[in-house]
Amino acid sequence: MIFRNIADVLGTDRDVSNENYRSTRLLLAEDEAGVGLTDTVLSPGVKGTYGYPDRTEIAYCISGAATAVDLGTGEEHAITPGVLWVAPAGSAFTLVATEPLRLICVFDPPLEGTETGILDQ
Repeated sequence: MIFRNIADVLGTDRDVSNENYRSTRLLLAEDEAGVGLTDTVLSPGVKGTYGYPDRTEIAYCISGAATAVDLGTGEEHAITPGVLWVAPAGSAFTLVATEPLRLICVFDPPLEGTETGILDQ
């Protein structure tokens, strides 16, 4: 079993941040839990294109607001607390945070470390 407090992860190499977001990686591949788990906060005004060619990302909004556009269908979705989305491997989406956005994200297979899923860099 794994028990981990986010306070013990903050400031370590599992706490990945830049001017746009902070992604605290609570579960990585090395934990051998079968999935990865992050607590991610995006800054307001952040706009990015995201997706992974080799893993599914499931995101659940805890707080904040954003707009997501599924690049495969062009559909636009409001992201607010309580909204979940699933981005299958190979899909891509644009996300624009209009307020500080906090997400809990699950990855299958899990992240190895510092991957970002950012496609427009």
